[in-house]
This record gives sequence, C-alpha cells and structure tokens, in this order.
Amino acid sequence: MLLRVAIGIVMEIKNVAAELAAHPEGSFLDVVPFNGGHIGACSITGVSPVWEMHPDTDEWFYILEGEFEMTLLTGETPQHVVVEAGSTFVVPKGVWHKPGASKGSKFMYLTPGQTLHSEKDDPRDL
Repeated sequence: MLLRVAIGIVMEIKNVAAELAAHPEGSFLDVVPFNGGHIGACSITGVSPVWEMHPDTDEWFYILEGEFEMTLLTGETPQHVVVEAGSTFVVPKGVWHKPGASKGSKFMYLTPGQTLHSEKDDPRDL
C-alpha cells in the first residue's frame, strides 16, 4: 500500500507476514526501500550453504519468529549463537557469517552495502 503523506511524498506500507507467506521459504525479499538499499525479510529452515561477508557495512537482523542461528568466523574456531524471536543484533562489517534455523525462523535484515559469498570451509583462507 502506498500512502501519500504530503505533496510529492509517498510512504510505502507492507505487511511483512503477508509478504513472507506469498513467497517460497528461503526467498530473500526486498520488503521496502531504505536509504538507497532495502529492508529485507526471509523465512528459512536449515543452514545456508554459503558463508557471507559485508566488507563495507554492518548487517542488522531482527528475529520475527522461531530460533535463529548464526555462525561467525571471528577467532580460531567458529562461534555459534542461537537468538530467539524478538531479539535483534548486528554482525560487524568484515565478519564472515552463516545464517540458519534448524527448526525454522522468520527474520528481517538490513544490508546496505556489498555482499561477498564463499563456499569454502573457511573463507578467511584465501
């Protein structure tokens, strides 16, 4: 839905639950535009097959439903955290991470910059 708030100014309103329900699980959706990027949403079960990293920006997450899992490569051994619905967190720029949800989860995210992907066991080994 578009709402005209003033002459020439339009605000887009989206129902995130409806957007997620209308797309297959695992779809990364651009829900609404934000400062030249998008606020996104996704519903997943399982673990991402690839690592990702954002060299120039942090990435924000808000967990809508379920338990969300994040594996981070920050030291000698991977760090695995489980985050419950209602929680929010930021993955700092430059940190390789892999999202997942063994029992399923729905979440929102904001990634304003570049995203790099890797299928290596440890993408820090170049």
